[in-house]
Amino acid sequence: MAHQPETVAGGTLVLGVGSLLMGDDAVGVLAAQRLQGHPDLPPGVTVLDGGTAGLGLIPVLDGYRRAVVVDAVPMGLAPGAIRRFVWHEARPIPHGGAVSLHQTDLTDALVLAETLGMLPPEVVIFGVQPGHLEWDRPLSPAVERALPQLVDALLGELRSE
Repeated sequence: MAHQPETVAGGTLVLGVGSLLMGDDAVGVLAAQRLQGHPDLPPGVTVLDGGTAGLGLIPVLDGYRRAVVVDAVPMGLAPGAIRRFVWHEARPIPHGGAVSLHQTDLTDALVLAETLGMLPPEVVIFGVQPGHLEWDRPLSPAVERALPQLVDALLGELRSE
């Protein structure tokens, strides 16, 4: 996980999560990397690579007004499909529901941050349907093609304040 800069009070955190070693699971991290230093990034936005930090993300979330989380999310759609959710729509149901089925640590982190009062008031999740999540594979062609569209959607979200 990248070193966290000082939190901008009331600012927005973009958090790309996933593993660069597991095929399409890398999409959140790659999107964050493309956003870092992007000339169209609005002021007051911090972009971090959350990697696979799981519960370690809780203190990272604290202090922001809004968090935009980007991750590969198995949704039963065509590979590369992008969906936007808000936390109350995606929040897991008791006994096993999860925002991201392959990465329950992210769901656990968001639930625990909410319980501890450390979750930003507004949480938006951009999920990308993975094509494959195997070890030591590059992005699938469909997710590779979706990456520029994902970055554009994130920039649109960040400008929509």
